[in-house]
Amino acid sequence: MLPRIIITSPYPEFGIITESICRKLSVEPIIVGGVLEDAVRTVLDIAKKEDIEVVISRGGTANELMNFTEIPVIKAEADEFDVLLALWEAKKISPEKIAFLDSIYHKSSHDYQNIEEILGTSIRRYTFRDFTELQSQIRKAHSDGMKVLVTGSKLGVNMATEIGMQGVIVRSSRRAIIQAIERAKEVIRIRKIDKGYTQRLRTLMDSVKEAILLMDENNRIMLINDEAKSILKLNDQQALHKYIYNVNNIWLEKVYGDGNPCFGNLVEIEGVKVVVNRCLVTNDNENFGSVIRFQGLSALQDLEQKTRKEIHKKGLFTKFTFKDIIGTSKSLSEAIEIAKIYGETDSTVLIYGESGTGKELFAQSIHNVSPRKDGPFVAINCAALPENLLESELFGYEEGSFTGAKKGGKIGLFELAHGGTIFLDEIGKIPLSLQGRLLRVLQEKEVRHLGGDKIIPIDTRVIAATNVNLHEAVQNGDFRPDLYYRINVLQIKLPPLRERKGDVKQLFNYFVENFNKKYGKDVTGISHELESWLEAYDWPGNIRELANFTERLFVLSNGKSIDNNFLKKFIEINDYKNTTLCYGNAEYIAVPSGTLEEMERELILKLYEKTGYNKTKLANKLGISRNTLCKKLNIP
Repeated sequence: MLPRIIITSPYPEFGIITESICRKLSVEPIIVGGVLEDAVRTVLDIAKKEDIEVVISRGGTANELMNFTEIPVIKAEADEFDVLLALWEAKKISPEKIAFLDSIYHKSSHDYQNIEEILGTSIRRYTFRDFTELQSQIRKAHSDGMKVLVTGSKLGVNMATEIGMQGVIVRSSRRAIIQAIERAKEVIRIRKIDKGYTQRLRTLMDSVKEAILLMDENNRIMLINDEAKSILKLNDQQALHKYIYNVNNIWLEKVYGDGNPCFGNLVEIEGVKVVVNRCLVTNDNENFGSVIRFQGLSALQDLEQKTRKEIHKKGLFTKFTFKDIIGTSKSLSEAIEIAKIYGETDSTVLIYGESGTGKELFAQSIHNVSPRKDGPFVAINCAALPENLLESELFGYEEGSFTGAKKGGKIGLFELAHGGTIFLDEIGKIPLSLQGRLLRVLQEKEVRHLGGDKIIPIDTRVIAATNVNLHEAVQNGDFRPDLYYRINVLQIKLPPLRERKGDVKQLFNYFVENFNKKYGKDVTGISHELESWLEAYDWPGNIRELANFTERLFVLSNGKSIDNNFLKKFIEINDYKNTTLCYGNAEYIAVPSGTLEEMERELILKLYEKTGYNKTKLANKLGISRNTLCKKLNIP
């Protein structure tokens, strides 16, 4: 495609000559006849519809165009020889009384003294800025008695003729026109290179999730990327090439600030926090403008979190949901329903439960139904680490903050959990010396690295768990009361396995299925004796103990079933010597080993439970009276 050029023609011959030259130089021109405001309006109208790369003009029209368009304007000015020819022609008409009308911008561009000496006559000069002054200056020349008017346009000659003066046009030479077109082609070539750089820069700017503004040395907006337009609610027309103070936008004023370089400035506008960075563009102490980068704090934290997750994948995801919780007992079902309600909130949750009751399983399940489910889940056992290591793990540290600190420092678990959930297991075991710092993090929602002075805002939900009575720990002085009340917002108590005996068989079958897959076995024959023993045993280690028991049973067993002889021996040689496996023809009940009286009472209690606590029915079954039964059970 040929380069598109607009050429303003101050007189008809100029347009004809220029168009002919353009064809020879492989340029496609648009000729606009006229001067000053009329020509400027026409050029601007065309530029709105066409991709115009350069404008060739001259005199006052060229200067007017420079004030109203960013399109490069090349001047095809008449040189002194062209002026001399026009004045020589004017002298032929009238040896004296010659007026020379020129744009005020060119009033000193010609050596009139030498021209007057060459011509042997005086020349009176008149200057103008716009169409109105053009008219008034021609009338003034006429009133001054001037006979001939020398000017640069057909319009000026026509005005002079109308009031009785002669007119001569200063024509640009063919050489001047060719030079202007060649300069225009060079400008187009350079602009094409510049467009390539600009487009690559714009593509780069639009590819990042950060708002960017490029300013020139006069604080005009030269480039603005899509993210900045979105945040500032501006479009190209409202922003590009505008002085920053002329853009009526409170957001823009805030991010620009005083214009001085800054890094990490936190600006709040209408409740939204934005992080702003400004830097100058300089070379050899020459100022070329500035770059302003800004980003919403929440978006920046999300980006940081994404980066952290890539670096620290371990432990940042959940494996369990409420569907993974095995059991249908009333106490467990109630705990699940409460936990689901808590999951819909963002408040701190405190989970009470004995060791092995599934506190982390509940914590992960709560996280997975919460609005933070797509964020990280970070868990730490507060009792598993010594005090100094626990502090650095929770809050992070700077390089050189202590002996053995990693180069570059390390971010803490609260930062890793930004946008998600942190699970503080065994929170009751946190040393008193750390409890105050933890309280501040929970209250202020910000952390500071060990050895650092930078405050880092965080957005993290806390779920804590404990197997000790924190209220008693507060009374004993082992736990801060303010921290206790801070974490004890929503509370869940998980029932131990001994209080949900009806779930034991279901859990055991679940573990059987898993260990069949793990060890490549097909154990299906579970005896009634084993089922009864499973329900009778108290499981002080809760679900964890049941899982370990099942795995140990699998490892040592052979075949597809577990016979009673093997089971009896297994129970005796393992950690279950205080229990006895009982079996007969119809019903099997396991009771703990003890004195005969203790075992009898335990057996009667289990039968009492099986009969639905019906004393008469149980007494008849045992062949004893109700009074005797009540005495044995020590009940009224």
